[in-house]
Amino acid sequence: MKKIRKIFITGLFVLTPIVVTSMLIGWIFNTVDSIFRVPIEKIIGFRIIGIGFILTMIIILGTGVFATNYLGKEFIHFVERALSKIPLVNTIYLSIKQLIDTILMKQRDAFKSTVLVEYPSKGIYTIGFVTSDAHRDISEKVGKRMKSVFIPTTPNPTSGMFIMIPEKDVMPLNITIDAALKLVVSGGILLPEQMQMKDK
Repeated sequence: MKKIRKIFITGLFVLTPIVVTSMLIGWIFNTVDSIFRVPIEKIIGFRIIGIGFILTMIIILGTGVFATNYLGKEFIHFVERALSKIPLVNTIYLSIKQLIDTILMKQRDAFKSTVLVEYPSKGIYTIGFVTSDAHRDISEKVGKRMKSVFIPTTPNPTSGMFIMIPEKDVMPLNITIDAALKLVVSGGILLPEQMQMKDK
């Protein structure tokens, strides 16, 4: 029964982002198509196949351009602050945004490598991500070469602990950052391929 439950949860973790993404893209496409297709066809006088898709791509690219300039960033921050004050909405929106930021964008680019460290106490091991070498002044005061490591939490890896640990105590792992993030988010259910191969 435990094995079936594990398989079911694994399948759920794999399918959920795919289904949610597909539904979101489909909803955007259908909304854009239903609003703009008929007026545009009346203006130009003939039907264009795929106009909904073309307009959706233009809107997404336009949103990207807007979001990367100063005014757009300020507007997005304003909207996020407003959403964060609405019960339930803030939980859903912020959780999805943090997950996307972590897996696809910001946090991942800041990580240099995946490591294993003894944290929070001796004999307990946890996955961490090396962000940089610790500042030289810190290494000199400690008398050891130090590494800056971010320790993520489950299921939201955007929160966690920042620690500095001697380089000799950092154990490099042959696991990609993407695979390690999935492992953390799933609470150990989605094992990296390298670990699955070793288990077999």
